[in-house]
Amino acid sequence: MRVLIHSNAPWINSGYGVQTALLAPRLRELGHTVAVSSITGLQGTATKWSGIDVYPSGQLAFSPDTLLEHAAAFRADVIITCMDFRMLRPAAPNLRGIRVLAWLPVDTFPLSAEDRAVLLESGARPVAMSRFGEFQIEHAGFASAVYAPHMVDRSVYQPPAGAAERKQLRADAGIPDDAFVIGICAANSDQLRKGFPEQFEAFRRFAGGRPDARLLVHSVMHTSHGVHLGQLAEDMEIADRVIFSDTYAQVAGFMDGPTMAGWYGCCDVLSLCSYGEGFGVPLIEAQACGVPVIATAGSAMTELSVKGWRVKATPFWNHTHRAWWTRPDVADIARCYKEAYRVMRSKMGPRRRVDAVEFAAEYDADTVVDRYWRPILDALVAEPFEATGDQQAVES
Repeated sequence: MRVLIHSNAPWINSGYGVQTALLAPRLRELGHTVAVSSITGLQGTATKWSGIDVYPSGQLAFSPDTLLEHAAAFRADVIITCMDFRMLRPAAPNLRGIRVLAWLPVDTFPLSAEDRAVLLESGARPVAMSRFGEFQIEHAGFASAVYAPHMVDRSVYQPPAGAAERKQLRADAGIPDDAFVIGICAANSDQLRKGFPEQFEAFRRFAGGRPDARLLVHSVMHTSHGVHLGQLAEDMEIADRVIFSDTYAQVAGFMDGPTMAGWYGCCDVLSLCSYGEGFGVPLIEAQACGVPVIATAGSAMTELSVKGWRVKATPFWNHTHRAWWTRPDVADIARCYKEAYRVMRSKMGPRRRVDAVEFAAEYDADTVVDRYWRPILDALVAEPFEATGDQQAVES
């Protein structure tokens, strides 16, 4: 089949870009002809990446204005979208003329009203990134939903080779060798979802009386739509304990996979206590590097933290999605930090690191493509194309 992936360009070091880079060459290895329709990362010209055609982004956010033209130019048999599917609404009615697999994040319960509407308009088949998302999509009436999780390249994301390498990684980052390091890896793109205030306050409570505690934050410190993280650290009186990743290196795309694996290697535990996650790639990347995780007991985070610690949460109504998120409890985050400190500094620590690595193996890129994407695409080859079947059932 001729498969067009509509997502971030594969050289973009973000969640969607990384997934594109993992999926595209592996689908080609299965015998498909693959191209990428960029939603960001390339403008004004087409190019090639690892022998794969990459088409430029359009003028609208998430490029609904160029998707159909790219599909026609490439003669696509199927489009796989890896993005917030609701952002394709301008193109949705015209997508019924082609097979579309909507590999979409679901971080609300029930399914976001906008996602449901665009799925109905487009006739796309939903591909859930998480079991949580699969349940919400099916509960919304889309019986054809299938599951394929996000994935990790375990040849890149792996634990430090030994104590000496781990010590050197910390020395290079300016972290004391005996520090207890909590990492946060999250995009700073809005004021709420990633739970920065809750986690910073929990760290303040945890770090009191523990001079060895450090908070390692991989996020752009200040963005136009996000939180001023440097100011937040000062307000929470933890600025002397927080180490931020270099903003320029992040914006310029210098934080590649090996660099991020080294970043995770500095951590004792990763904290991802968001209000909602469609998947939460850092949870898998961290565990592949032998770093246990602390995450909110909500959305996809629950299923990705089974070998770590889960934070109690309460429902939080999201007016934009017209559905529920889950708000992490500050006191319980602090409790999990204390418990992780106790465990990781005990004889149980090495075992927890091994458990994390073993859990992440289920999300290995080769495993995911063979176990999920191969049968999904094989089934499409065998099926007659019906653009509206499942959605007509929903509408009726």
